[in-house]
Amino acid sequence: MHLLTLALVALSLLAACGQPESATPATAPIDRDQVVRIVNAIQLHAADTREALRIEISALEEATIGFLTQPDKQTLLELQASWRTAHLGYARAQFGFLALDDNLRQLIYQIDAWPIQPGFIDDLPLYPTSGIIHDETLLLNAEVLIGQHGITDDEEVALGFHSLEYLIFARPLSDFKIDSESTSIQRRREFLAIATRQLVIDSNSLFRASADQFEATSYPDALAILKQVLTGNLQKLRVAFRESNLVTANDTGHSIYSSTSLNTLSVEIEALEQFMVNHVPMETILMAIDASAYSNFRATLSELRQLMRNSGDDEVSRANLPLFLSALIHELEALDRMLVHQLPAS
Repeated sequence: MHLLTLALVALSLLAACGQPESATPATAPIDRDQVVRIVNAIQLHAADTREALRIEISALEEATIGFLTQPDKQTLLELQASWRTAHLGYARAQFGFLALDDNLRQLIYQIDAWPIQPGFIDDLPLYPTSGIIHDETLLLNAEVLIGQHGITDDEEVALGFHSLEYLIFARPLSDFKIDSESTSIQRRREFLAIATRQLVIDSNSLFRASADQFEATSYPDALAILKQVLTGNLQKLRVAFRESNLVTANDTGHSIYSSTSLNTLSVEIEALEQFMVNHVPMETILMAIDASAYSNFRATLSELRQLMRNSGDDEVSRANLPLFLSALIHELEALDRMLVHQLPAS
């Protein structure tokens, strides 16, 4: 479909989403057992993506140890490749984590906080002694880094994927010499090791805390979980919309130092599709709620995936990403509202 046509379709979808809802929505005929089966499918798919991510983060830690043991061009390339794999693995798995309480939200923030202020971690050209690594009044250990993470601002990031991304993609290889007498280099090596180990610890804590989030044997419990899933998906889509507005800029984006911001966004859209269409067949329930709204959602999702495939080499396609993500958000908001109003509570 031509991009102008795509844009017109998206605008019409946005306009349709702005129409007033019916004052007395009809209760949808519903297969209650199917709702339970859908939530069980979410649980299985979340467990699969969680296990894949566990393996990928473990491999990232092994690659970090290998790099710090022998910091050369080859081990750095291996570490960078492991980081990319693990971070994309988190993008796939994130739809299987519901941020239901402060503990879960803090774990998620410690794992994938962005954007970051690199000067909070290390030096900058105009500030050669800035950052935790150069502040010798701070001991370097996990407790200190946890305390420093977001200490006065959300962008003061000391932990997670993006603190590691900055160190292994933006810093030169000479910053990690194994036999250097430089205190800064020694502390940088320690920082990388501590932050990587903490990523393993935090992700394992997140895995344990989220393992039973989708357990449901009754329709009321399953319906409540399905509502939480759609609300969580909406929150993640809103973050993706923010990413899509940044992805065309060279100095901004989710994964700027590794130049994988567009890949990250693409995987997030793919993961949404996996959690709502392919591995988790929500179609029967969402079609029962509103067949037209669900069909629009599927059409926009399909066009968005095609747009993502074209965005690597096509600036026009990339520029249209926010428009289609906005349409997708509005459509999912409509389904989210109708899930509450049109399905019987028991």
